Amino acid sequence: MNINITTDSMRFARISTAALLLLGFDLSASHAQGCSSYTFECLRPEFQESQIKQAYAEHESPTTPARYDAANGDYLAEFTSPSGKLVKIVVKAPVTDQEYDVPRIRPGETAYEYLNNALYASPNVARHGAVVNFPKDVYNFDFPLFSNCTSATDHQPKYVHWQVAGASDLVIDGHGSTVNFSDFCLGLNLATVNRVTLRNFTFAWPNIRIASVATIVAVGGNGTTGYTYDVKIPAAEAIDVPKRVAGTTAWDRSANHWDLHNPNDDVSYGDGVTSGAPLQCVETPEERKSSGCTAKNIPSYGVQFKVGESVLLHYYSFATAISASGNDITFDHITFKNLIGSDFTYTQGRGLRVTHVVLTRMKDQPISSGGGSLLTNVSGDVVFDNSSFSYQADDAFDMNTTIVRFTPAAVVNNTPMNTLTFDLSTPTLLPWPGANLVQAGDVIGLFDNGLLFQGVAKVESVSSPANGGNPVLTLDRAVSSDLGQTGFIAGDLSASAGARYLFSNNVFAFNRARALLLQTPYGWVNENRFVGQTLKQVYVLASRYWGEGPGAQELVLSKNQFDAVGHDYKSGFFALDIMAEAANFPNFQDEVADTDSAAAPVNQNIIVADNMFTTDRPRAVVNVSSANNVIFANSSFNLKEQSAQFNAPGAASSDGNEDGPRQFPVAIHDASNIFFGNIDTYSSGLPDTSCADSIMLQLSDPPPKIFPFAPIACKIPATTSDLVFDRH
Repeated sequence: MNINITTDSMRFARISTAALLLLGFDLSASHAQGCSSYTFECLRPEFQESQIKQAYAEHESPTTPARYDAANGDYLAEFTSPSGKLVKIVVKAPVTDQEYDVPRIRPGETAYEYLNNALYASPNVARHGAVVNFPKDVYNFDFPLFSNCTSATDHQPKYVHWQVAGASDLVIDGHGSTVNFSDFCLGLNLATVNRVTLRNFTFAWPNIRIASVATIVAVGGNGTTGYTYDVKIPAAEAIDVPKRVAGTTAWDRSANHWDLHNPNDDVSYGDGVTSGAPLQCVETPEERKSSGCTAKNIPSYGVQFKVGESVLLHYYSFATAISASGNDITFDHITFKNLIGSDFTYTQGRGLRVTHVVLTRMKDQPISSGGGSLLTNVSGDVVFDNSSFSYQADDAFDMNTTIVRFTPAAVVNNTPMNTLTFDLSTPTLLPWPGANLVQAGDVIGLFDNGLLFQGVAKVESVSSPANGGNPVLTLDRAVSSDLGQTGFIAGDLSASAGARYLFSNNVFAFNRARALLLQTPYGWVNENRFVGQTLKQVYVLASRYWGEGPGAQELVLSKNQFDAVGHDYKSGFFALDIMAEAANFPNFQDEVADTDSAAAPVNQNIIVADNMFTTDRPRAVVNVSSANNVIFANSSFNLKEQSAQFNAPGAASSDGNEDGPRQFPVAIHDASNIFFGNIDTYSSGLPDTSCADSIMLQLSDPPPKIFPFAPIACKIPATTSDLVFDRH
């Protein structure tokens, strides 16, 4: 793979290469026995013909619209997509011609006054073309809790601790400073900025307890009306218990991380500030000091916790530490700890680089944050490199194109997906969710109800109704009557494309749910380590439930380490899951699964090469569905403990959990053109490996017919075609 990156990143890449050699990667055999690139032309030329030509990715640019200026220090990455397209990512650097050394904070001056004033040259005029140097210090905000960040001087709610709006060509350098937020408000808001770099800061809410490890002491209710549970919070954490809980998840107390065996013992309630399950101690405040807090009859809906089970009560999923919008934003050497929501969000722009960023736990705290990073309405050029994200209470990264369902008549919508009514009498007019900004010239992708791509239309104009309803798009061509009558799905392939992204040399460790949700085209995930996510390490998908998609296309995953040790396969965990989510939960993980023919291949042109998958149980660690043209090359599926415990099929593993029959490492259904080349798999030498207890048996009722595709996979023949295993 060809990639041009900065000197620091090149140095880190050399270090990572050395580390991979120590871990057992045979780099001399990389790129699948001598291939010079991760492309179909090199690895499997037949796939150039089997790819579906009518794909939505063909209408998104693999090349950034930004002009690269090496002399100014712009970031550039280049790589080749599976079908051979050159992908170019640019994140531009600030153009500065001056430095401003911020004077030290004065006695009596608040952190709010000091930090906000420093970024403005005059009232309402943000600094421009400057490097702003803050002296290294600890800056403590003092807004009271639930004050909406109200200033004591003007008594006006701010709803944000620190903000700069409309800035351009600005470097904000903390020189190792720590900023401690205090209230349930946004941390730092970088609003509509261009070419802004934030570096050398630590951000935290150090005085707010964001979670507690507790014990289930009683359960009640039933599966019809819903379950309840009583929970005991230890005395050391019972004094400042909040009034609500945002969510409860099984916790491995001895390992001090999420319970990987029971990840579905999990329930969410709200953000913990404006919504959530009531949390009221039966003990008096004085009694709590010695005996702790017992909270009773907390609803868990369909989840039945177990008496004696350890759980993590996460109290908040509210405000983000950094909210950013605009173009060409860089976070460099930023540390996040003890957050009441996510580390950062990014929207309405192009160009984000996250480099040398660390999200970690504060001392003696079980988790690092109450949420995960969400990127919406982003056109593309996103880079995460040399960073570490751990112990979050939600997905570490989610970037997607918002997809909208249109029906010919009003329907009851029971999903988070936007669902609007399409007027057949005006087929060139399309109502659109107001939160998703669209402008003239944007390309709208049109899909059928199964997310099979049907074509595009261009936005000629956007109008806002006088009654304040959703804006209306005028398209350059009519939506076909067939789509209009049956209903369809649409997404903005321009402003919300999410195209062109790179994840390189990162660690994702022990995050609740998933590390990466990949749903857009032209991506490269290279030399990362994934360990301890509760449900998926990497999730490649489109979702007709959440309204996210339209599916990953032109994606390369290379030289990554996928650690699947310690997970219970019956929970639905996969180290790599390629699939499509349905809208109506037809099976255990809401997976699209047809019975007689393959579902729409929303995920296409994917290469998985030079990766290491490690498990301690012989069972499926990879799932492939709703896909076409997927290559697995020069990768290994390793069984960590091939010892006496595996001599008899169905024997208990070292932790005492029943493994069931030995399974192949890959599950395949609703997929075509799947190629395995030069794969080293434990199942080649493990007797009695079968599909007898395949997780795919849970896809339908009655269960589908499943057969081995030895020595690598279980498959559903009715919905799969053109599977090839080549030992060389």
